[in-house]
Order: sequence, then structure tokens, then C-alpha cells
Amino acid sequence: MMPDTGSLKVYSKIAVLVMLCSLGLLLAQEPKPAQFYAVQVGKDDLYSYNNLKFTGDFASFESPKGIVALGRTEAGVTILIVIGGGTADIVAPEAAQEKFKTVFGAYPLKATFKTIYMRLHPKEYEEAFGKQSLTKVTDEGALTAAKQLFDERFINSWHAGQKAMLPPYKTRVMEFYTDNLGLIGTEEGYWLTLRRYSPYGTVYPKDFINPKQK
Repeated sequence: MMPDTGSLKVYSKIAVLVMLCSLGLLLAQEPKPAQFYAVQVGKDDLYSYNNLKFTGDFASFESPKGIVALGRTEAGVTILIVIGGGTADIVAPEAAQEKFKTVFGAYPLKATFKTIYMRLHPKEYEEAFGKQSLTKVTDEGALTAAKQLFDERFINSWHAGQKAMLPPYKTRVMEFYTDNLGLIGTEEGYWLTLRRYSPYGTVYPKDFINPKQK
């Protein structure tokens, strides 16, 4: 005797519920990708370089030679600390150029720097610096300077306590210690920020959308 239509519908609903419950249990057992990573700057990630360059959406830099310290997580490198002089070039979208002149006194900006603290996604690190020729070195002075920068700047961006969060891909923070303008901080991602810390001034209003990434 064949079950009636009503019974078939009930059995079908029960089967679907069982499948959904089983799928939920399987998903619950799947390991979730890590969101917070242990990171440090140590002697094993200290390298010398020649002709280090980076070009972002509105900020770029180049340094003829120096030492770079890498902050490495299990997901890859997310911190780059440059100990070596060079030049930084910063421009802005047209809508922010007048405020840029007010904050920095001129537009565009070309500044010489002593050090850079940089945060970026590991994928972008590989794309931008993965082919860079780096030579492992031992330099206690550079390591001390890099650790000091790490201690000072780490908790200012993309962190959860002492753990590192990965910035979204194509989001990067760059902080330049310049000769004439002091500390300059910029973040490029879906939103833009650009600050001069002493005297304090900010170029972009809150939630200024990056026209190159929107």
C-alpha cells in the first residue's frame, strides 16, 4: 500500500531537517580560519636591501639602501619596518588638495624620511616585495630601532590587543618619520586617512572614500 500524499510531504520535511542538522554539525566541526595572529619582530627577520620601492594609491616611497625588519605571522608578513633613509611622495584626490595644502603647507608632498612603519596584507606583501632581493643580516642597533617602532606603533592599527589582525587586501598603513615634518601617517584602503601629528592636522574628513578603490 502506497503512503498518501500528506505522509510523503511529512517524510520529505523530516528528511530535509535531518540533512540541515547534519550539515550544521559538519560546519560546526570545520576549523574556522584564524582572525588574530601572534606577531613579533625578531633577529631572524632582519634583512638588508637595495632600492626598496613601493607605490600605493596616493602614497609611495623609495629607499636606496638600508635594513628592513619583517613582522611575520602564520599567514605571512603583515609588518614592514624600514630602517634607512629615502623619499616619500604623497598626493591626494582633487577634493582634498586644498586641505592638504593647509596641513602640509604645499601640494604635492615630497619628504625625506628616516624610518617607515608599514602594515599590509600578506598577499600584497608578496606582490609588492616578494621578488625584492633581501639579505639576512645581524645588526643589533637596527633590531633595537625596529623593536622600538613595533612597540610604539603596533597598537595604532589592525590589532586585537597584542595579536595582529590582517588588513583587508589592498589596505595599507604607512607611517613615515620624516626629517622636516615629523611623523606622517597615512592609510589607504576603501577609505583614506592622512595625518600630520605635530602640529596635528588631518587631510581627509571621516569616511572619505578612496576613489581608486570604491
